[in-house]
Amino acid sequence: MVSESETPLPASSPVDADAATPADSTEPAAVEQPAATEQPGTAEQPVPPEPSDTAEQPVPPEPSDTAEQPVPPEPSDTAEQPVASEPDAGSAAAEGPTSAPDTPAPPETDRAAPVPTAPKPAARGPRPTAPTPAALAAKKPSAALLPVAPPVTEYDPEQITAAAAFGTVTEDGTVTVQDGTQVRTIGSTTESDRDAALEPFARGYLDLVAFLDLTQTTLNAPEHTQNELNRLLENLRKNMKEPQVVGDIPALRARANELRELAKAKIRDLEAKRAEGREEAIGRRTEFVESIEALVATDPEQISWKNAGETMRQMVPTWKQMQTEDVSLDRPTEEALWKRLSTARATFDRMRKQFFSQLDAKHAEAAEVKEQLILRAESMQESTDWGPTVRAYKDLMDEWRHAPRGRRKKDDAQWKRFKAAQDTFFQARNADLHETEAEQRENLAAKETLLSEAESIDPAQDLEKAKQALRSVQDRWEEAGKVPRGDMRRIDDRLRTVERSVKNAEQDEWRRTDPRTKARVEGASSQLHSAIASYQHALDRAVAGGDPAKIAEAEAALEARKEWLAVIERSARDLG
Repeated sequence: MVSESETPLPASSPVDADAATPADSTEPAAVEQPAATEQPGTAEQPVPPEPSDTAEQPVPPEPSDTAEQPVPPEPSDTAEQPVASEPDAGSAAAEGPTSAPDTPAPPETDRAAPVPTAPKPAARGPRPTAPTPAALAAKKPSAALLPVAPPVTEYDPEQITAAAAFGTVTEDGTVTVQDGTQVRTIGSTTESDRDAALEPFARGYLDLVAFLDLTQTTLNAPEHTQNELNRLLENLRKNMKEPQVVGDIPALRARANELRELAKAKIRDLEAKRAEGREEAIGRRTEFVESIEALVATDPEQISWKNAGETMRQMVPTWKQMQTEDVSLDRPTEEALWKRLSTARATFDRMRKQFFSQLDAKHAEAAEVKEQLILRAESMQESTDWGPTVRAYKDLMDEWRHAPRGRRKKDDAQWKRFKAAQDTFFQARNADLHETEAEQRENLAAKETLLSEAESIDPAQDLEKAKQALRSVQDRWEEAGKVPRGDMRRIDDRLRTVERSVKNAEQDEWRRTDPRTKARVEGASSQLHSAIASYQHALDRAVAGGDPAKIAEAEAALEARKEWLAVIERSARDLG
């Protein structure tokens, strides 16, 4: 019996078409025995099913619980009758006894296929019972490993003859086949004619050839899955394990081996492509993991926490999407990459918590520093001591610029308070300046009049009168008051010029009338007169001696003393 999980061979009738049991018979696997008066070698007709059993439709058996239903044998000559099943039929059809064995089906994995033998007259066996509805519901149909080849009703007689040439039939009805170097028994028959006895086995061989053709066609398809190729290899293994057929079995096995190697090569190609795709997927996953690790390794002060937080929130969905849409990885590699991701996420969470904890502390410190600056600014906003207060506010502004930054909302609120205190003070100061501006313009006009008076003083004519006039201007200058800031330096410079001219005249007069200076001038003049007389006497001696060098030296010394004397005499005249 063939399991539904296996691919059955295309079935060929072991007897003439008119003697075959119908495939759609409603009799579930019951085997009827022929009457004792039938002659061996003639086509035997199956017993028609009883009316009570025609409505029973058994479910195709599962591979695990498939069992053959043998006919209870007679003590002497009753042989076991195999039951054949169609893979797509809803019920099992009962075959009648034949003069030759059925076409060999793929062997069961847990026991060898039954050897078909010629039936002998026997009593009717027990009829199997129909399955219950619960059993029908529990059955799950299994898909065929490969598409079933369409049944071949007729083969070329020459092909049948060529296949039958590999088989023999002994006198006792034993059918053997030449399988390479060995002769293997594959069944028995009651047919006396050799060709008729070997024809079912030859058809079975041609069925296997058709199966290999179908396998070849399947392998020639452009695309396969590894599961399909594994199923195909399993079919080849089952169908080519000691086939109970007559034909060139070594050639059949050689072709099956070629197909098996071709399927294995395709499996290796698929595995190579899958390995390549897995390596590329590992590269993509690793690149993703490294990008997360690079983000975590960034300096916390330089991280955009909003964008980084969104990236970390999308980390798990992105990873799951890669698991779903990309090539699957081996478990150790995927677990190692996920462990790195998990570690990076834990590090990021810890780093973010620590960063914002420190940031909160810095913000609190910044708020306290600025609060103290605000209190100092507010304490001076009513001051009317304009100059010192302006300098104090300038110092406060420098401290504010160097203070640590806090939260933007808190910083903005504190800045508004600080600036409000400044504005209060400077608005009051500006109002006061506007009030004094007219007065300062009047003071400016008065000082310009005083400057005109001061600039008319001439200390060269009468120094004492000039000094008295300057003191009078200076006294009235202080009483005139402040002038606009833009004119202050200009008028002060003009007054300083007059003061310097008077002071220089006074110093010149003091030097001229100083007694010590006169005494020094007179002493120097006396000394120079004596020196000139001495150098004149030396010159006379040199001229008398007629020495040109001494004459030139004496003349140079004499002229120098005369020039010094002229300078001293001028200074004496200047001193009076």
